Amino acid sequence: MTGAGVRRAGRREAGATRSLVRRQAWALAGVALALFAVLRIVLGPLPQWPSYHDLADTRVLGGMPRAGDVLTNLAILAAGLWGATLGPRLAADDDERVAWRWLVGATIATALGSGWYHLDPSNATLVWDRLPMALVMAALLALVLADRVDARFGREALAPFGLVGVASVAWWAATDAMGRDDLTLYAIVRVGTGVAVLGLLILRRGRTRGSGWLWAAIALDVAMTLVERQDRAVWDATGGLASGHNLKHLMAGGVLACVFAWLTHRAPRTPVG
Repeated sequence: MTGAGVRRAGRREAGATRSLVRRQAWALAGVALALFAVLRIVLGPLPQWPSYHDLADTRVLGGMPRAGDVLTNLAILAAGLWGATLGPRLAADDDERVAWRWLVGATIATALGSGWYHLDPSNATLVWDRLPMALVMAALLALVLADRVDARFGREALAPFGLVGVASVAWWAATDAMGRDDLTLYAIVRVGTGVAVLGLLILRRGRTRGSGWLWAAIALDVAMTLVERQDRAVWDATGGLASGHNLKHLMAGGVLACVFAWLTHRAPRTPVG
């Protein structure tokens, strides 16, 4: 076979592999939707707990309501802005860089959306908090799949995962407008992302070293979930210095900073060349 023939065969093989990865990504999205359908039929809707918007920190600063919960989103914003500067140092191929850009944009949007929500907590404003968070989770899972399975997931998984994430928030908002809100699909996205990332870290050997940053992100995510559920207890324990939700935002910034650190500090397991 001539050199040109070898190159054509290589391109065909690469195209077939990319097509396979794309189908696998859409299949994973389909699994999430199928699980949602089953849980919805068996268990019915999963409502948001009534006290969700009853947050402990109601301090006003310079006319800004709920300033503690608003301003602690600066930790998330800082993580996103820092992540945006990392391009030259990023240990990633072209497919993974697409997911990195997505993650940067979604992180910054999460900080802004969460700040907007906390100025006036309600289901209507919560949509703009949850929507970018769903996109953050899509990018994170795509990046971990890229590292643990195939780098092409960094690009090919974004559309299916992002669509499921957006659909999860849209479904909750639509059912809330109809008077019987259902968080089932959003819970699948939120919990499923964490379980999938954890499973991939345990069961699959990565293409790179440096997964300690991801383990740190998981530990912070667990702690973040715990303090969020103890919002008022933390407020009382600190004498009104900080609430659980304040700490949640600071830890969320730490989670995302760890992910960005992972993308810059990881190294190939085998020499390139």
